[in-house]
Amino acid sequence: MLKGKKEIALIDSSTLDNMGTLISCFEAIGIKPEEVTLIIHTHGHADHFGCDALFSNAKIAMYENDAKSINAGNEDFACLQFFPGTELPKISFSLKDKQELDLGGMQLEVIYCPGHTNGSICLLLEPNKVLFSGDCLFVDGFGRTDLPSGNAQKLVESLKKLQKTSFKALFPGHGPILLGEEENRVHLKKIIEIVTNTFL
Repeated sequence: MLKGKKEIALIDSSTLDNMGTLISCFEAIGIKPEEVTLIIHTHGHADHFGCDALFSNAKIAMYENDAKSINAGNEDFACLQFFPGTELPKISFSLKDKQELDLGGMQLEVIYCPGHTNGSICLLLEPNKVLFSGDCLFVDGFGRTDLPSGNAQKLVESLKKLQKTSFKALFPGHGPILLGEEENRVHLKKIIEIVTNTFL
């Protein structure tokens, strides 16, 4: 969750099963779910939008490729079969590569990183240099490419694209975070080598 002067934004809302935990987290920081004004999705899989309905006043954004599939009601694309009870959200507006989202005092740059899905993105928080990588890059690996619209070659290209971005902290869609600019540079290089050897 990012609290700017203009927007209170949430990057992905987790699975439906995590709703109780999510509510407790918001209570702990003193923000009500209805105060969230923007949800930004890193891609269109159901484990990332399961709790969207909790944030009744939020606009919902997703990269244009995945947004089209979600708004068209494509349940297979969203992998709903793995997350019973989850409903498809209504995407309010689509995102584009290099788009900047002004939250007020902080900006999020959209970095188009297909591979896990054809509409996957990372988000770079400035001026803090924090990368929210969704399922493109994890501390212990990378996102799978065998689900609808996944593509291993595109994932390799996306990871190489991230090498052009300097970031001091990695916040992936799953698992632990990684701090340190040099640590992240070395880690990303290692992951690219693993992905390349695995798929290419």
